[in-house]
Amino acid sequence: FQLAGRAHLLLMEAKNGHLSIAELLIQKGARLDLQNDAGHTALHRAASRGHTELMKTLVKAGAPIHTLDLKGKTPIHLAAENRHLKSVKLLVEEEARQSESHRQNMFLHMAAMEDDWRLAELLLQSGATVDALNSQDGLTPLHIASMQGHTDTVIQLLHNKAEPGVTDRLGRTALHWAAFSQVDSCVVDLLLSAKADPDATDNEKKTPLHLAAMEGKVDVAISLLSHRAKRRARDMDGSTPLHYAAAGGHVSVVTALLQPLNNKGTEDRNAWRKTPLHAAAEKGHDSVALRLLEAGAKINATDHNKDTPLHCAARGGHHKVMKILVNWGQAGNVGWRNKANLQAKNNIGKTPLQVAETKHTPEHENTAILLKRKMNLIISLHSNKFLLLLMYPNSHLLTPNSSVL
Repeated sequence: FQLAGRAHLLLMEAKNGHLSIAELLIQKGARLDLQNDAGHTALHRAASRGHTELMKTLVKAGAPIHTLDLKGKTPIHLAAENRHLKSVKLLVEEEARQSESHRQNMFLHMAAMEDDWRLAELLLQSGATVDALNSQDGLTPLHIASMQGHTDTVIQLLHNKAEPGVTDRLGRTALHWAAFSQVDSCVVDLLLSAKADPDATDNEKKTPLHLAAMEGKVDVAISLLSHRAKRRARDMDGSTPLHYAAAGGHVSVVTALLQPLNNKGTEDRNAWRKTPLHAAAEKGHDSVALRLLEAGAKINATDHNKDTPLHCAARGGHHKVMKILVNWGQAGNVGWRNKANLQAKNNIGKTPLQVAETKHTPEHENTAILLKRKMNLIISLHSNKFLLLLMYPNSHLLTPNSSVL
C-alpha cells in the first residue's frame, strides 16, 4: 500500500473497530493525523463508536488527541456525546500523562470555555482534576467558566468541589474574573455563595470590587457590597474602587459606592495624591464630577503636582466639567468656601486658565473663554462690593456668605 492509502484504510477500520487490521496498518506506517472530509482522524472515529481497545492502540502509537474536526470537536467530544465513559476516561488519563511533559491545555478547560456542562460532568466522573491549571495563564476551569458567564458549568464545577480561591498567574480568583467581565451578578452570586472571598487581592492588590468599578458593572458592585466587600480598599497605586469608577465615568457605580459609605471616601487619595474628583475631571466625566461634589468632595483639593480638579479639567479641555466646577457653590446649597479657586497655582506656577491656554484646540479655547468670563465676573462683583462697602459699611448683605459675592 501507499502511505496515503493505508491512512484512509485506517480511518475505515477505526470506525469499524477492527483492532488487528488497524495494528497492521500502524506497523506499516499509516499516518495517524490524516483527516477525512469531516475533519475526523482515526481516533475521532474510534472514539465516536467507543472502540476503547483500538483507541489505546492509536494513542500508544502517537495519535493526536486534541485535533479538531470541521465542527471544532476533538475525539473526547465525540466519545462524550455518545456516552462512551470508558473512552472518555482513557482520553482524560492520556491527556493527564501528556500534560506533565507537554503542558497542554486540558479537556475540562475546553468544556468550561464552551459551557458544555454535560461534558464537564462526564470528564469529572472520569477522573479529570477539577482545579487543574492550564499552562499558559494558570487558569482553572472555574476561572474560564466564570469569566465567560457560563452559569451551568460554574454550578457543575462548584458541585464537584472546585475551589473559588485558586489564583491564576495574575493573582486573580474566579470572582475577580466574574466581576471584571460579567454585566449581571449571577455568576458572582454563585461564587460568593460558595464562600469566595470578596476582598481577595490580585498581583496589583486589586479586589473584585476594583475590577467591577473599573468596568462599570453596577449590579456586580452592588452584589459585592452586599457581601461586605471593602469599599475603600486600595490597590498597589493607592486607588480605591471609587477612583476607578470616577475615572471610567460610571456614575451608577459611583452612586452605589457612595451610598454605603455615607458619602465618605471622596477625599481618599492615591499614590499621586489624586482624589476621585481629580480622576473624573481628568477624564471629562461631568455627571460623575457633579455627583462627587454633591457628596462633599473638596473642590480645591491638590494632587502631588498641586493641580486642583480645575487644573485637570483645563488640561483636558473638558468644558462641561469646567462649567460645573466654576459654577459650583452659587446655587446657595453649599458654602462659599467650597467654590473653585480660579487663581490656584500648581507646582510650576500655572493657574487653570494658563493651563488651558497651553493647547490650541477648540475645546481648550472654549475652556479658556469660560474661565476668563468667570474671572471677569468675579472682578466686577468685587469692584461692586468695594463701592457698596464705602456706601453701606454696616450692611449685613456684604457678609462672606452673601449672594452678592
